[in-house]
Amino acid sequence: MTPAIIPFYRERQKLERCLSHLQRQTRPVRPVVIDNNVVNRYFTEAVNSGLRTVLASEATYALVLNQDMYLEPDAVERLTDFLDSTPRAGIAAPLHLSTAQPNHVDFAAGQDAFPLGFYLNGPPEAFTGDREVHWVSGACMLLRVDAIRDIGLFDSNMRFLGSDSDYCFTARARGWSVHVVGAARGAHDTGASNVEADQALELVKVQDILYFASKWLTGALYRHLAFEGERLTEARVREVVSHFERMRAGLAVTGGLTEGPTQAPL
Repeated sequence: MTPAIIPFYRERQKLERCLSHLQRQTRPVRPVVIDNNVVNRYFTEAVNSGLRTVLASEATYALVLNQDMYLEPDAVERLTDFLDSTPRAGIAAPLHLSTAQPNHVDFAAGQDAFPLGFYLNGPPEAFTGDREVHWVSGACMLLRVDAIRDIGLFDSNMRFLGSDSDYCFTARARGWSVHVVGAARGAHDTGASNVEADQALELVKVQDILYFASKWLTGALYRHLAFEGERLTEARVREVVSHFERMRAGLAVTGGLTEGPTQAPL
């Protein structure tokens, strides 16, 4: 039975609707509801709490699901069948249909991730096949537990935004692929990540975006953590990279070592 990790915060009617759709799945699902109402841990830590439970079990897959995602009856089965047939696929996700416009796909694949995410969208007939993609939304993703053991938990430095795309990039960097399964579908209400919220949550979102940038885009996180960090100016990084690019080119041509140092001095 596949565990389904559902962060729950207010709006109980959405949770109950989500659970009713899980009860109708053709592949059995066991809800793992993470209650954020007493202390709001936000999305990422709630998911990680559920994943810790999954890792202590014998589950093969784990479903991460928003409380406002309402899956069609065969969605989990189609996602599971896809991962069963694709051993290096670590993450699979369904199409997200609009609850306001059922004949419109709001999310068919993640393209630009920074700063707020850009999604492919359009009519359902445009997205019928299975596709390998850059990233998928944490509103619904089926994770292979072997991949979780390899990758680890979601990065809790991004408390609300970005940890889903970050996790997909991390999976891909470790050799796992990420896919959208066109035959798996669910209706998704627009969540808090896509609308303006109170000032405290908006601050969390901005901090998440800046952390994502420091981790993936600017090199600032490495400079902060590394011994040689202060010396790694943009010019110095270009100099060292150019050194090794020239070495690589020489090795490719000669098939052996070229003259010169094997380590660029820092």
